[in-house]
Amino acid sequence: MIYVYDLLLNFQDTGRLVEFFEWSDQDVLEHIKKIPLFRINSIDMDNICYGTVKFDSTFLEKIKFKTLLYKKKKAITYAALFCDLNRAVAVEISKQGEVIAKSCLLLDEEGDVIDNSQDLEVFDVSYKVLKREDNFTFLTRSEEFQQRYLYQELKSLFEQRDVDKLTYLYEEVFGHDDSLFDYKYERLIEGVSKSFDRRYQNLYEVVRLSYSKK
Repeated sequence: MIYVYDLLLNFQDTGRLVEFFEWSDQDVLEHIKKIPLFRINSIDMDNICYGTVKFDSTFLEKIKFKTLLYKKKKAITYAALFCDLNRAVAVEISKQGEVIAKSCLLLDEEGDVIDNSQDLEVFDVSYKVLKREDNFTFLTRSEEFQQRYLYQELKSLFEQRDVDKLTYLYEEVFGHDDSLFDYKYERLIEGVSKSFDRRYQNLYEVVRLSYSKK
């Protein structure tokens, strides 16, 4: 078995890959002493990166306790590093075979993994695709947080029938008109959900500042 040594990983269970430039100071990074490496084809890589997959028990036995951490010589029960010569991703897997967390690599470390994978044979990894995520938002991690925050804020204002504040937020985006309260809410929600652009990022800042001044 081929191993990669001395990696910094950021395992996240958000259901999406968090690119290295989106890593936060609040993230708990894992300093990996060694992890098994498998070269796979691009179709398998896409399924692992952007879908929910379940690995076969034979693969689990192959990687069991093979990933070691520097801290206290601790081992991750099931983890592996995959590369298709275009990118690399590490996954942590449950005892049932389902991926429970994923991590991208730092740019220089990913480059080293790709180089080390050039001479490896393509590994036929056994898994089932449980769910395929094709509806990509193309939002950054920060923008996804802002989108969720603003969505919940608008929903709360609607449920409380806070006409004044919701109207104020509506006019920040669309300007003044004589639309009914329900229409203003629906138009804002649709915009936040489907076209989260600079207008809504600015609106998030308006909402955030409104609470910080209290």
